[in-house]
Amino acid sequence: MEIRPTMPAQVDDAEGLAPPPRSLAAGEGAAWWGESWRIFCAAPLAWVGIFVVFVVLSIVFTLVPIIGRPIYVMLTPVFAGGVMLGCHALARGEALTVGHLFDGFRGPRFQGLLILGLLSVAIMFAVAVFAAATIFLALGASGLAGILHVLDAADVAGIDYVALSQAIASAGLAILVVLLVSLAIALVVATAYWFAPALVVLNGEPPLAALSKSFAASWHNVGAFLLYGLIYIGLAIGASIPLGLGWLVLGPMVAGSCYAGWRTIFGR
Repeated sequence: MEIRPTMPAQVDDAEGLAPPPRSLAAGEGAAWWGESWRIFCAAPLAWVGIFVVFVVLSIVFTLVPIIGRPIYVMLTPVFAGGVMLGCHALARGEALTVGHLFDGFRGPRFQGLLILGLLSVAIMFAVAVFAAATIFLALGASGLAGILHVLDAADVAGIDYVALSQAIASAGLAILVVLLVSLAIALVVATAYWFAPALVVLNGEPPLAALSKSFAASWHNVGAFLLYGLIYIGLAIGASIPLGLGWLVLGPMVAGSCYAGWRTIFGR
C-alpha cells in the first residue's frame, strides 16, 4: 500500500547527534496533536494499514505462551523506529508505505533499537521480581499459603471473596508500596522511551544517550506534556465510543505526535 503525501517537506536534515532538548511553551502540547493530524491526513490509508498490521502482530506475540510477551516488548522500539522513519519520509515529501513499519529492522540502527527493547524487557523483569518479592515478604509463608488455599477451594465452591480479601489485607501496605513504586517506574520509563526510538533512527544516538535525552526532554517540557496528556484522554474516550474504531485514526496520530514532539524539541 503506497499513498503519495500531500504534506510539504518542511524538515531539515536530521543526520547527526541531537542538540540539547529545547524547553517549549505548554501550548506546544496541543500543537503536537495538530501536527499529528496533518501527518495522518498526508497518507490515511497507509497509516491505517500500519496500525492494523501492528495490532495483529501484537496479538500474535501476546498469544505465544511465556516468551510471547517479552518478545513483543523487545521488538516494540524496533517497530516504533520504523514508524518514525515513515514520519520522516512524509516530512521530506516522500511516500509512506506499510513497509515503513519494518524499516527499524534494516540498516545500522537495528542494533540500537534492539538494545532499547532488551533494556525494556530487563526493566519489566526487575519490576516483576521486586513486586513478587515485596508481597511475599509482607505476606509471609502463612499468608501466601492462605491465599493459595482460598484459590484452591474456589475450584469446588467458587471464590470466597471475604476470605481472599482478609488474606490480602495482611499485605495491604506492601501492595500499596508496590503499586506506587511500579507507577513511578512506569512514568520514568515512559518519559525515557518516548523519544528514544526517534533519537536512535533519526539522529544516530546510542541507546543509553537516547534514553537520557528523551527523559530530559520530557521533564524540561512538563507543561506541554500535561496538556498533551489531557487532550489524549479526551481523544481516547472519543475514539473508544464507536466500537473502538476511532483508534484507527488515534493510534497513528499518537505516533505522529511523537514525531512532531521530536521535531520541535530536537529538530535543527
